[in-house]
Amino acid sequence: MMPETNLKENLLNKLMRFTTALLLFFLLSCSPQRMIETNLYFGQSIPSGGMVTETEWKQFKENYINKVFKEGNTVINATGSWFDPDNHKMITEPAYLVIYDYKPSTHISKQIDSLRYWYKKLFQQQSVLRVDKKVKLSF
Repeated sequence: MMPETNLKENLLNKLMRFTTALLLFFLLSCSPQRMIETNLYFGQSIPSGGMVTETEWKQFKENYINKVFKEGNTVINATGSWFDPDNHKMITEPAYLVIYDYKPSTHISKQIDSLRYWYKKLFQQQSVLRVDKKVKLSF
């Protein structure tokens, strides 16, 4: 009877270790990841007159944003207000808010600044607001 008891204890120990390892793996894979969330505010009014058209925005998103944010992003239609120091007045305009979450990276940060540069250059914008914050994400 002794060998049978040892066999059962051995199997029970292996099962317990496997269950513990599986539980630990599950808990670690579901734990929140520390990431950076960047919000970019792309105004649609062109200072010389007119607006960035829907077609122009879609082309910019396809040719610039999607090439930097390859894992995906969120775009929200928004309306924003800001004080124009040159004209000394409050400006309200439609905008697109683009949200992107990523692991901290100076390379990606530079690419994000490049998006801002190109949008300002292509559409004569004074600025593209960038807001970065540390976040914890879990899926």
